[in-house]
Parts: sequence; structure tokens; C-alpha cells
Amino acid sequence: MRHFDFEISEQSKGGQMKLKAMKHIRSVFAQSVFCSLVVCFLTIIVGCGVSRVEPTSTDTIENELPVLSGEQLSEYVQASKSPVLVEFGVNFNCPRCAQTKRDVVRLRESLEGNVDVIRVDFNANAQRVGQLGGTICPTYVLFDQGKPVITRSFPLSIDLLEGEVLRLTEP
Repeated sequence: MRHFDFEISEQSKGGQMKLKAMKHIRSVFAQSVFCSLVVCFLTIIVGCGVSRVEPTSTDTIENELPVLSGEQLSEYVQASKSPVLVEFGVNFNCPRCAQTKRDVVRLRESLEGNVDVIRVDFNANAQRVGQLGGTICPTYVLFDQGKPVITRSFPLSIDLLEGEVLRLTEP
């Protein structure tokens, strides 16, 4: 009889150990799910990145590129007598857009009279950007006679983009 009691006692201990292990696994899983949800929530709040470029009171770059809505874009590129370079970017929470912003303004000044340079919101027009071959903001699309000619996405040198635009738009 003792032998039988011993087996029951061992089985009981084994069952308790399994129960403790299962509780521990559930706890770890719950913590993992919670951490994942927190990361997802923070990603939604922060966006694609936090800009490392702090705006200053004299920073007026955002006002230097004409900004069009997605609805206005088609009409604008069809009506334009000159080629149009469109920067699909965002105005905040994107270090890539912040990094290239000054260079794009300089590019606009350099191309003035030959090519219009405008900005359209990437997030509001992500599907259209994808259809044009863009992959990430900022994406640049050159339109000539209302049709897309080239599409370039970050990372890219604005100087190389300028050279390519000039070669494609020479008379």
C-alpha cells in the first residue's frame, strides 16, 4: 500500500510542477503580448520616425515648396507647360524628409524656369505613390507632358536627381 501512496504523491507533485510551469508560460506570453501592443501603439503615435532636425524660428523651408493635394496633382501636371518634379513627402515625423528638405528647396531654385518642383503629401497618397513605383517617403516623380518619366525613392542624392532631371528635360 505504501508503494501505491508514494506513486500518488509523486504524480501529485508532477501535476503541481506542470501546473506551475503552465502558469509561468502563460505569464511570460501575456507579458510578451503586452509589450508588443505597447510597441505597436507607440509606433502609431510617433509615425515613421522622430525628426532629428529641430525647426527654428527662421526655418521657412516648408513654405518654399508649393504643396498640392492629390486631387490637384493630376490637373496640375496635365496643365503644366514645363515638366513637373513632385516630391511625395511628409511635413513631420520623418527624418528622411527633414534631411532632404533644404536640398529640395535648393533644387527648386536651380531648376526654376525649366522644371516646376512641388510637394504632395506621401501619407495621403501612398497608394498613388506605389502605383508610380515609389517605395518610401520621400519619393520623387518627374512628370513630362502629364506622364510620369522617372520615379526615385530615398535614399538618393539630390544632386544626382538634378542631373537626371536635367538630362531628361533638355530641349
